[in-house]
Amino acid sequence: MYRISSDTMGFLLGALLLVQPFVAHAQPVQTISIAEYRPHVTSDQPTMRGMIKFAQIVKRKSNGRLIVTVSQDTIPGSPEDQIKALQAGGIGRPDMMLLVTPALRHLVPEFEIMDLPFVVHGDREAHELLDGQFGQTLLSRLNGHGLTGLAWWENGFRQITTSGIPFVSAHDLTNRPVRVIPEPAFIETFKALGANVVGIPYPKMFESLKNGQVEAEDNFDSQILAGHLYDVQSAISVTNHSYSAIAVVANSSVWQKLSVRDQRVLRSAAVEAGRYERDLIREEAMTDRLELARHGMRIYKISPKEIAKMAAMTESVRRQFFHNYDPEIVDIYRHQIAMLSTTQ
Repeated sequence: MYRISSDTMGFLLGALLLVQPFVAHAQPVQTISIAEYRPHVTSDQPTMRGMIKFAQIVKRKSNGRLIVTVSQDTIPGSPEDQIKALQAGGIGRPDMMLLVTPALRHLVPEFEIMDLPFVVHGDREAHELLDGQFGQTLLSRLNGHGLTGLAWWENGFRQITTSGIPFVSAHDLTNRPVRVIPEPAFIETFKALGANVVGIPYPKMFESLKNGQVEAEDNFDSQILAGHLYDVQSAISVTNHSYSAIAVVANSSVWQKLSVRDQRVLRSAAVEAGRYERDLIREEAMTDRLELARHGMRIYKISPKEIAKMAAMTESVRRQFFHNYDPEIVDIYRHQIAMLSTTQ
């Protein structure tokens, strides 16, 4: 697959950030800023390339009336701090952000459904679920929280990395210290898999793996590579046990000041750029794994039998969490999954 060089990407990003186009007849230009949830995202990351594509689509569809500026940095602090800043808006804060479901579940608990183990099985199921009634209902629930949801992007499926004994069967994490995102869905999932769970924020994860505090973790392919986890982990096991969804979210005050025409442009551009970003994630998953192998990591494809065991071991987690959610959203999820299962 062709990858854009860092020099070329830097030029494109600089052009998007700095060049203000001439708009005929002095038509007013509206500038919209967008940022990722992670700090210092490199220009070749799928989400960054997706935001650049989003800016290009918006400029084209609005005939230069709307200009999107793409930030390579983010709002500092915890996910909750980021959400509060986006809600408040103002100088130095983006008008739009890419936010992951573990952050958004603090506003709408049902976003957490996407973080549960084995709630989707494959890209098609994930995309149709989120682009359909279930995903649109979740986004609509943000309206009462000073935010407007536009579209769904992704980080892709999460895999398990280990040092020492690799993870090749469902019980291979039993009594082993495993780093997880310090959120309930991830904690309970790995408890159900028998691990000694340690909740550690991402900025502290690398050091905890390096010093042996934990010996395994789970992440999506691009983050395993970008985070240089090959320096502290020896194997990656392809489990696809959890899907990392990203919502494109806008500050509602900014959104409501836009014309209906401009809202349509931004929403359709977010959907179109999301398809592009998802394609990048899928294309790069295999190349990322080849690169991880080049750095010395062993790649294990877990058998369907062991995946089925993992799903059975975590059934109680899904049942427990579903019990706490709005029954309307749970019913929409179950109905869509049932419909998708009959068409596969």
